[in-house]
This record gives sequence, structure tokens and C-alpha cells, in this order.
Amino acid sequence: MSMGAAQAKGSYGWRIAAGPPVALFGIAARRALALYVKVTALVMTMFLIIAWAIDLAQNLDGVLARAAELERSGPVLLATYLGFRTVDIVTRLFPVACFIGVFAAELYRLFNRETTILAAAGWSPRQTLVAVAAFACLSGALQGSLERWWRPAAVFAQADLELGAYGGRFKRGVLADKRWLVVNDTTLRARIVRADRPEFRDVELYRGVVSGDLRDVIVARKAEPLGQGGFWRFHDVDLWASLPPDDRSGDEGEPGSEGYAEQPLYLISRYATLDIRLDVLPSTLTYFDIPAFYLPQQPLERLAADDNPLKGPDVEAALWRRIAAFFLPGAYALLGASLAPIAGSGRIVSPGRIVGLALCGYFALVATKVSWAMGEIGALSGFTSSWIAVVFALVGTLVAQAVLSRPH
Repeated sequence: MSMGAAQAKGSYGWRIAAGPPVALFGIAARRALALYVKVTALVMTMFLIIAWAIDLAQNLDGVLARAAELERSGPVLLATYLGFRTVDIVTRLFPVACFIGVFAAELYRLFNRETTILAAAGWSPRQTLVAVAAFACLSGALQGSLERWWRPAAVFAQADLELGAYGGRFKRGVLADKRWLVVNDTTLRARIVRADRPEFRDVELYRGVVSGDLRDVIVARKAEPLGQGGFWRFHDVDLWASLPPDDRSGDEGEPGSEGYAEQPLYLISRYATLDIRLDVLPSTLTYFDIPAFYLPQQPLERLAADDNPLKGPDVEAALWRRIAAFFLPGAYALLGASLAPIAGSGRIVSPGRIVGLALCGYFALVATKVSWAMGEIGALSGFTSSWIAVVFALVGTLVAQAVLSRPH
């Protein structure tokens, strides 16, 4: 064997019998990695164009009207809005773009007989998986950053500018309707002010009602957090309570009798301010009625603390989902790379197989969305709902590799 031939083989990542082993990641693997990146970027661009068209059909007039209100350039604000929407759209669709991109790239190599020639020259599926693993590292870092930092920033930038759907749903200020909250043994009804320093407005506080023993009712103009020990300061307070049995009178029944079911409340006293312990974290109101997976990382971790009695299942699910995001695109990419060779060999391919294998990716996407939704409502634990899609994709990869390894 000539030195040139030995170098050529070494460039493809083979082992040279007479010399030391060379790195698996050679020229062929780098070419495959570049192809994965290009095709995935093309697929993601197609997704973006479609999503932009749908979004602008609904929100273009609103964005331009908002630009006039802010006395800003319409095209500049529109470009800013599309930039924010791009971050959100990519976060949602990038994992499936990784599956389609790597799947299509491997089909392209199959049609061009590149994989056939490399296999005849000694290229092994393991070396292909090394290239896919490198792609998985890149795509996982991007997806993890999007989920953890970039999408929350983009979403709340839209909310602050009051642009698009997020501007309407997540904007700061007083929520229109009164909301009910149950905190320990207390039920609260109030209007909520979503702000960095949130408030309750038009507060009604029913203490003891959860246990069936209503002690008193506090009515206040507003309540604001004191920032210490879970205490809130209530302003312009009216305290209503029932009188002792000896002081009651009325037509409902004799005081203290067993048939006396309803106890009338009387105005006991009034206070300019009254500090009351209420275990409601201010962050709960700042991000009230906003799905947890949109929240910035620090408030999300704060809401996940054990001292938050209003912690919902979506908080835990969002935390686990952000960890799994570093692995989800890579798992989809491995699945796509493993399924594509099943379509055929060389120029002999089965269109029916290609469609069926592509549907596997669609099933993976549906399974991911369903498991995430089940985690948010508490039907599955946050851990299970976040990792089940990664596990399914890896199991599918192992099954596909087992099919490819069978003798033909």
C-alpha cells in the first residue's frame, strides 16, 4: 500500500493496520456534519417562512398600529417583532427540524451512493453516528439555550412592547377579572396586578373557610408584599366577623342552637393598614396565569421552591423540560440518521418506506407534545413527561440499528 493510499484511508477515519489508530472524525464525517447542518437549516427556514406567513396574517395590522402608538418606525418594529417570533418558533420546531434534516441528508447521501461507496471502502455505521453525535452536541446546546434563556427573553420583550398574541396575554398591569386563590386555610378573591412589584386590588380574604370554620372576612382596597416572612400589607381594611354567641340576635334561630347554621357577619373594626401573613410569593403574581415554560429561569426556580403553596405541576415539568432540551434534538437526529438507511441501498429505494419512516418522526413529535401537555396538567410527573420523548427516540434508534445490523 502506498503512502498516499494510507493517508487517504486515514482521512476517512479508518484504522491503518500497520500504524496507530487514527481519529474517527475524519474528512467524510466532517462532510456529513456540514450536510446535516445545511439541510437542517434549510428545513428550519422553510418552517419559519410558513410560520411568519401565518403570524403576520393575524398580527400585521396590530403591529403597525402599535408602532403608530409608540411613534416608532413601522418596518423597524415589524422586523423587531419578527426577530422575537423567530426565537419562539425555532424553540418549538427545531427538534423536529433536526429529525427531518438529518433524515433527508442521509437519504441524499443514499441516493448519491455516497454511503454505499464509503461502506464498501470500510466505513462503518459507528463512524456515521460519531458525526451525528457531533451534530447532537451543537443542536442540543442551541435548543437548551433557547428553552432556558432566549425564548423567555423574547416572549417577555413582546409582552413589554404589547406586540402580537403574547403582548395581549402576558402584558403587565391589572387583570380584568377577579381571581380566586386558595392558600393553606385561606381563600382570597382579588384583582391581580402583574408587575415587578405586584399587588392585589379589591381584596376579599376569607380565613378559615377551607376547613369549614369561617373565622372572619377581611376586605381591603389593596395588598402589597412586604418582602419578608411572607407578610403582606393590606390598606383600607374592613374586618368582618361573627359576634360571640351571647351577643347574637336575629330571626334565624336561637343563639348557639344546633339548628343555627348560618352566622351573620358584622363589621368589627377598620384599619388604615394591617400586616397579615399570606404565603403567596410575589413572583406568583408577577407571572400569574402565564405557563411555566415561558418564565425566565430565576423566577421559575423560585416558584419551584418548597415554600410555594401555589406551585403547580407545570413548574416542575418546565424545569425538567429545560434539562431534557439539551438532549432532545440529538435524540431526534440519531433517530433520523438510523431510519434513513432502512429506505434502501444505493439507488434502490422504496417510496413507501420513506413515507413510513418520515411518519415515525411525526409520531415522535406528537408523542413529545402530548407528554409535555400531560406533564403540565399533572397527569405525568415532570421528570417522566420531559424525558419520555428522548427515551422513545433512543429506543427507536436502537431498534433501527438492530434492523440494519441483520444479515441480508
